[in-house]
Amino acid sequence: MNEFLSLKILDFFKKIFEGFGIDYKLLRIILKTKLILDSRRAPAINTNNKRKKDEGQTSLLKGYFLHMLFGIFLAFFIYFIKDEMIRMMYFSGAFFFMTTMYLISDFSFVLLDTKDKNILLTKPVDSRTVSLSKVLHILIYMFRLNAFIAGPTLIALVMSNDLFVIPIFLLEILLMDLMIFLVTAFVYLLVLRFFDGELLRNIINLIQILLTILVTVGYQIAVRMIDFTSLQNMKYSFNAAHYLNPILWFGAPFEILYNGGESYLYVFTALIIIVPVANFIIYLSLSKKMESLLLKLEGEGKERPSKHGIERLIGFMINRNEISKQSFNFSNAMFRSDRSLKLKIYPALSSGILLPVLMIFNMRVGGQEFKATGYEYLYLYFNLLMLPSVFYLVKFSSAWKGSYVFISSGFKDIKNLYRGLMRSLAYRFFIPLIILNGVIYTLIFKFGFVKDIVILLLAGIAILPVIGKIYLESPFSKPIDESNQRDSLDKFLLSLAIVAVFAIVHFYSRMIPMGSWIYLAILAAGIPISWKFVTPGE
Repeated sequence: MNEFLSLKILDFFKKIFEGFGIDYKLLRIILKTKLILDSRRAPAINTNNKRKKDEGQTSLLKGYFLHMLFGIFLAFFIYFIKDEMIRMMYFSGAFFFMTTMYLISDFSFVLLDTKDKNILLTKPVDSRTVSLSKVLHILIYMFRLNAFIAGPTLIALVMSNDLFVIPIFLLEILLMDLMIFLVTAFVYLLVLRFFDGELLRNIINLIQILLTILVTVGYQIAVRMIDFTSLQNMKYSFNAAHYLNPILWFGAPFEILYNGGESYLYVFTALIIIVPVANFIIYLSLSKKMESLLLKLEGEGKERPSKHGIERLIGFMINRNEISKQSFNFSNAMFRSDRSLKLKIYPALSSGILLPVLMIFNMRVGGQEFKATGYEYLYLYFNLLMLPSVFYLVKFSSAWKGSYVFISSGFKDIKNLYRGLMRSLAYRFFIPLIILNGVIYTLIFKFGFVKDIVILLLAGIAILPVIGKIYLESPFSKPIDESNQRDSLDKFLLSLAIVAVFAIVHFYSRMIPMGSWIYLAILAAGIPISWKFVTPGE
């Protein structure tokens, strides 16, 4: 196996570690093992469609491709800004946000891991060596992250200024990393101090979902928000409140270097060094307390049945068959507790929320207010196009091995099982999606499309069994890692054709007097028929 570059660099500091009484040989073995395990772990955001057994040395570049893409976009943005304070304000804000999100979503297993201590401290290993290996592991990860996120910006700064920016920029990145690590650790400490480990897991999973959504569709919003013509004319204006905003501090050394400095710039520069160092000293004093609180994560946590009383009541009201009722409750529990599955489903749903709104923004001209043309309701049918993706993902689960129960038990009432599952999908995902978009449309267009939103909701409920007939097969029965495989195109095209038919009928019904009301009544009458005769499982 080829040696890791980070370990080769670390070898230069061998004498320093040994001078502090650290067993460097043992430290290196522990770190190498951790890095090997990292290379075998799938990132929180996986862009590969197929699993590969041999990654080779290109795995690092593939694993950090999205980070590099974001770094290039940020550097392009920074290059157009001429004011040193403003450009570093934008950079440090984006850097703090993205690095923190990636650190929490993709590296929390290291920050919160207690297994290495349970394994290593039972052996003749110094606790300082184990703790130092954890810190160095985190720093190696963050340096890799920095190379792809901040590296392009460093090139942009050198092109617009000179080579003197390199040492200052690298030192600031190091101090930013220290602040990000400490703030993240303090947040974990605060959550674990007052709550159980289950809440912290849910927070991490939520951040993973938000980050995936941001990477998936965020660039579409960002490009539309940037006005490159005004960037070159932006100037920084000091306010005393800025002493409390770390994002504004990091431009001060560059402003002093190239334009001279006022007194507040020197205060900013001092704060860049004092605050991270002071926080690190506080962290060291609290590290033992955090280690004891991390023991809360070793338990799975207990779910309170009372929290889901409304869910069970709705399940009782809409499911008259006992099998469909149990299926409804079981599916809700899976969608609620399977974090890996949620990490797949919610980003897919986010496109259904954002695409109709983005289509409206694309139609906006200049700075004029939104003006309805009368056909914007058709954009809402993007919500129905999310159904195939969700139905496809229902086949997968991180607890897929439990599905053998249905196969081995000779269970026959598959139809009611699927009814309960689809009602759960409607309750947890589809209906909230339509309501949220309906609220957005009502805020933008007042009450111009209320009837169309109701029609869309009824059309979606009627379509659910039809899409389910196409996609549903053995729910929660396949490993979640296989969900990146592409599904057959013919199923999606068939689903697209079905949604298009409903959209076309909706469109022409508005051209007939009372046509919308007639179509609405037909949909209401057709829902029971669709759920009775088209439900999969026959």
